[in-house]
Amino acid sequence: MTYDDINEFIKELSIEIPNLCNYELLNQQIMNLTKSLEIQQNIAQLKCQGKFYFIIGKYEQALVDFTRLLEFESMDSFALRYRVETYHMMEEYEESLADLDKLLEINSDIWVYESYEEIVRK
Repeated sequence: MTYDDINEFIKELSIEIPNLCNYELLNQQIMNLTKSLEIQQNIAQLKCQGKFYFIIGKYEQALVDFTRLLEFESMDSFALRYRVETYHMMEEYEESLADLDKLLEINSDIWVYESYEEIVRK
């Protein structure tokens, strides 16, 4: 769910509220929105934290965060790209290539091909 989806949901909810008599339904919708916001916050935190760990060379911690990101969305190009780099820095080339294969399914920019060639050479 994106922020635009959330805004649209709030807009629709505000139109429906005067007509709602079912407080259980309203409560459930609010709980769903709250859960969605928490997930979005967790995703943003994992991205920042994982990138920070990667930059300072704490690859094990970065790998944990990027893997958790992929649990939310298995084809997240940000998480895949950084996990490719993390595996590469840890000299785990097979894992890096596996993530590059997934990344090729959603993103075929020059970086992916150059990374593939570099890892295959090792």
